[in-house]
Amino acid sequence: MDKALELKIKFKNNEITNFREAEQYLNNSDLFKSLLTDFDYSVLNLLWRLTQLAEIPFSNNYSIVAEWTEKLINETFTGEGFSLNGKNDYLLACYNGMITSILIKLNHYDKDKIRKGINWIKNYQNVKRGEKCDWKGTGLKKYGGCMKSTPCYIGLVKSMIALSDYKNSIDYRTDNNLEIKLEEGLNYILNQKIFLRISNNKPITKDITKLTYPFTWKINIIEILRLIKDNQMLNDSRCSIAQEYLKSKRKDDGFWWCQTSNIMKNKSWIRFDKPREKGLWISNEIEQLL
Repeated sequence: MDKALELKIKFKNNEITNFREAEQYLNNSDLFKSLLTDFDYSVLNLLWRLTQLAEIPFSNNYSIVAEWTEKLINETFTGEGFSLNGKNDYLLACYNGMITSILIKLNHYDKDKIRKGINWIKNYQNVKRGEKCDWKGTGLKKYGGCMKSTPCYIGLVKSMIALSDYKNSIDYRTDNNLEIKLEEGLNYILNQKIFLRISNNKPITKDITKLTYPFTWKINIIEILRLIKDNQMLNDSRCSIAQEYLKSKRKDDGFWWCQTSNIMKNKSWIRFDKPREKGLWISNEIEQLL
């Protein structure tokens, strides 16, 4: 087991609570060393690498991670949220939610920019069918119709993850509007039985049942159930089909295997689990959901 995974398990069990205790695990982790290697600093590459680093406790304490985080913010902050080109007109719910979540998980010092990303979700993310969206950016309507009569499921899930991460952060102060939006979004997700279309009970996207970790913009069943778990709703009966699906994918060796994904072809992406081998990282995630 890689030392970074050992750290993550110990952190989850409150056996390690500070960077001083964590540092030896990180410094002796082959995976973490790979995550700190240099790469081409395009916006998407920064997003993918920081998405991975945000899954490892205390990674934000390393200066290079802080430097990359600043690069991502400088390229993506629009004044009202986050977009891949730093312009409001191109702001999409999925990427705004993802970048906001990264900053929360990495405990970034600029809380105002985090609140901007959160406020965009509170003000503009639809969590019901038939709602009107008042956001004027054309990208939201052009790329997949994020806020049509039925809101894009990817954008909705990523936005609710950001709200949930913020609510569970040390910086959170009670916000009734946020909690109402989050509750409505979670119920929308639960009404879909996590991953199924209401109309025909088929998967909402072609990638939603692929078992991959860490998570990309292609939401999957593990990521969505983790969101539900973070909000103490995992015992809701509407989770049962998704949980049974995960159980059915356990291999004979008792582990789950990480499936290949197109994102893994990106040079900035570092594999946590090797394909076609028992996945220690992904199995750790799934076991907490069953």
